Amino acid sequence: MLIVSVEKLREGMQLADDVYSASATEYNLIYEKGCFLSSYMIEDLQKRGIKSVNIVGGGIEDVSTPKSNLENEENIRRTKKISKNLTRALTDLNAIFECGEEIKEISSASADRVDKIADDIVTDISSNSDFLANQMIALQNYDDYTYKHCLRVAMLAAAVSKEINLPPEEVKEVVVSGLLHDIGKSNIDHDIIIKPGKLTDEEFEEIKRHPLIGYNILKNGDHYNSNILAGVLFHQEKFDGTGYPTGMSGKKIPLIARILSVCDVFDALTSNRPYRVPWSVAETEEYILGGSGTHFDYDVAKVFLKAFNPYPIGSIVTLSDGRHGSVIKNNENVLRPVVRIMGGTGGEEIDLMNDFRFLTTSVTGLYSGEVGEK
Repeated sequence: MLIVSVEKLREGMQLADDVYSASATEYNLIYEKGCFLSSYMIEDLQKRGIKSVNIVGGGIEDVSTPKSNLENEENIRRTKKISKNLTRALTDLNAIFECGEEIKEISSASADRVDKIADDIVTDISSNSDFLANQMIALQNYDDYTYKHCLRVAMLAAAVSKEINLPPEEVKEVVVSGLLHDIGKSNIDHDIIIKPGKLTDEEFEEIKRHPLIGYNILKNGDHYNSNILAGVLFHQEKFDGTGYPTGMSGKKIPLIARILSVCDVFDALTSNRPYRVPWSVAETEEYILGGSGTHFDYDVAKVFLKAFNPYPIGSIVTLSDGRHGSVIKNNENVLRPVVRIMGGTGGEEIDLMNDFRFLTTSVTGLYSGEVGEK
């Protein structure tokens, strides 16, 4: 399997995974795994803003091995269910966050909808190992909204929480808190939220109010326990005490907030924003590593990197020595995988983690050039 940018797709390539589309309030399957791409389909993907897709081939992993009818039927059923779940999540969160008036509390009906979304996220991540990466990519293909950001943060936080082996009830609390962690921004001037330039000091002080506003919204509704409230209130705290709203530091910051902090920053940096282009996943994970111990809890950051791999098997990457290769295996340090070189010296395999000849060689990011190009 190879991950190929849409601009580099060619007729006849075969999809190795389903391709999804996400509008502001809709999440649907566009093309099913196994389809052979036509020029029309490639043009359609470009118009929809899809950035990359997984294709069969490359001599790495042939994912087109025939499956039984029962397996195919189960995959189709699960795909449709996940698509329905995410469409409902986007619709319900849109109604809650974008209601057009100041939010004073979460109603019982809204709380029930959030609870159902949280259950679906936990179930879908547990039942499908590819769910997180595929859905995160699809949900980032379109312009950003606060509620979509919250949905992605909740999905990331679910994966981190499960990797930490939190009890099921605590995993769900993390997800619920993630879904609502930025609800306070709904009560802040929208022009500040979407401002393309640098915020003034006064505007930044206004933004800094959103955790407390969100906390009060949830507290007034009286549907959420202290752990969920803590996640909303403290998700902007930093491990070294320089965050807000209280300046709390270290392990005094509740674990739920330390998890949301990493997930929040990761999604914010990798998403389209009015004031900047998105960072690559690799750049963002390097940033998180660099901020461990200051901005982030190192232990949580390490688990996050394990839960969300920037270079899944099949990724085409660029190395610091200028060569390109495909990832054939992941190591415990996901930033240093095993790579099979492409081009003139094609076939050579380099273990960036354990081969001492390449200790100074690293992956600099995903490669968007032609597959097989030197």
